[in-house]
Amino acid sequence: MIHSKPPADPLVHDFRAAMRQLAATVCVVTAGKDDARRGLTATAVCSLSITPPSMLVCVNRQGAAHRAITENGCFCVNILAADQMDVAHRFAGQAGDIGEGKFAIGHWSHLTTGAPALDGALVNLDCTLSSDVETESHSIFIGHVQQVRFGDTKSPLLHYDRHFFSLENQTAL
Repeated sequence: MIHSKPPADPLVHDFRAAMRQLAATVCVVTAGKDDARRGLTATAVCSLSITPPSMLVCVNRQGAAHRAITENGCFCVNILAADQMDVAHRFAGQAGDIGEGKFAIGHWSHLTTGAPALDGALVNLDCTLSSDVETESHSIFIGHVQQVRFGDTKSPLLHYDRHFFSLENQTAL
């Protein structure tokens, strides 16, 4: 007798399809030091407040980056520039690298907190962990921004419907 997989929950399928329609700036969230650096590609990132300057990031609790953020008490949101699609793929696990191996691409430095900051990113937002909220599978991390560094590039890397895009050569509406 051949056993097939049970059909996926239609709501989960529809939710995934709906989220593909939510265009987002691509970020790499990083934490840790030396050989314990970890990171992930994320689009579940947004500003939370201006006073104090704060960021919100959602990270899977099973991932190594989650552990690095909680252990170090800080993280860096690296907003990727249009020419950094290879970095996005690597930190999304699409290149087969894990852990520290993801940092083999690009040049990395650190800002105030010591979290890894990607040189040449559109923007680096260096944050100390202020609070976190656990959900079913993820933690919502709130970080107070300690330092902002701007890169030279002016066009972000965007993700929409499972593809990457750039705003270069686009006309504002």
